[in-house]
Amino acid sequence: MSTVGTRFRDPMVGLGRFGDDILVRCPACSGHASVRPDRTAGEQRTARLHRRVTCSGCGQVAYWDAPQRGSGRLVPHLSGPEDPYFGLPLWLRTDFRGHVFWAYNASHLTLLEQYLTAGLRERGPAFSCCEMSMLEQLPAWMKVAKHRGDLLRAVQRLRARLP
Repeated sequence: MSTVGTRFRDPMVGLGRFGDDILVRCPACSGHASVRPDRTAGEQRTARLHRRVTCSGCGQVAYWDAPQRGSGRLVPHLSGPEDPYFGLPLWLRTDFRGHVFWAYNASHLTLLEQYLTAGLRERGPAFSCCEMSMLEQLPAWMKVAKHRGDLLRAVQRLRARLP
């Protein structure tokens, strides 16, 4: 873990950057499982339409296909402490003062840690005309300095759970 006081520049990425490998709790054995694009179902461009959850412990496998809506398909919005495809609780989640602190995977957790350790947080280049970066959308309780130490300890607890 780096020292508090470093400089951090927002890379201006959305939460979707971390959605290709989501670590979840297995519905069968409560062990570590992951939700990934089901590459057997189609091409790379349709990866968000087909997902597979696979447990490394018990071997449980389940499939998800985006529901049909008219002539298109509905893809879930990435947000919150459950995976958006199967509704499974995230593997990297912990209670924090009445809130849930969570991350989809190790890369997501690392970005949150870099943000939290920084003494100076700078905005990055313009993301787009209509969207905010993942870090710009963090709740206020994650941004206040008085929670920084406790949140960094939560990051370390979650990092210890990584497979």
